[in-house]
Amino acid sequence: MKNQLRILLTIFCLVLTACNRNHDGLLGSTAATRLTDIVTFTGVDNDNHAKFRLDMRDDEAPVMLFTTVKPPQQVKVNDRVLLYYAVSHKAPDNSYWNVNAMALTRIFSDSIRVNSNPIGSYKMHQLKIKSAWRTGEFINIYGQIEHTGKSRLLYMMLDRDTRGKENVDAYLVHDLLDTPQDSIFYWRDFYLSVNVGALKKDPDPCRYITLHYNDATSSAPATRTFTIK
Repeated sequence: MKNQLRILLTIFCLVLTACNRNHDGLLGSTAATRLTDIVTFTGVDNDNHAKFRLDMRDDEAPVMLFTTVKPPQQVKVNDRVLLYYAVSHKAPDNSYWNVNAMALTRIFSDSIRVNSNPIGSYKMHQLKIKSAWRTGEFINIYGQIEHTGKSRLLYMMLDRDTRGKENVDAYLVHDLLDTPQDSIFYWRDFYLSVNVGALKKDPDPCRYITLHYNDATSSAPATRTFTIK
């Protein structure tokens, strides 16, 4: 595939036990609820305070998050970040929240790609997926990956032969770029957010994405799938 992105993936470990969401994805009843969400940095307000957009589960209306912190360094408009925050005020129509931003980390994000070569020609090294979910036009993935401290390829690729069908197949391409085995140290948490909005613009938009990847926790054949509506 042309223009493959060679990255030093941002991999990190955060304590998520402070999150407080109900199973339906709604906020808890207290104003001091602390949350951790993948959001989009959208720029600054008139006071040079950072703003973010929280895309809700599936196709619910997004929420704008207004903070009192300066824009984060090395984060550009439209970058996806993991934001740890507390809500201090919600608009009556839930269109925006005033929040206290406590920490953020830029995560790797990309747009879905389409294979130019046969699927089997792409390397798919093992990884562990804890969860995969959709918010608006993004597929978000949380899992674990072998930390090497070196560059690698990691992206979501659409099987072009399934494009235009109700259920399309996508693959997590994970290439360690011939990193020696003795350079692999331990497993670390990672987040990946992929924009799949292009699929909604197809003449026959898909309804489901079946995500295939090489699962380090499975026995042979070590392939596991998630189906995302």
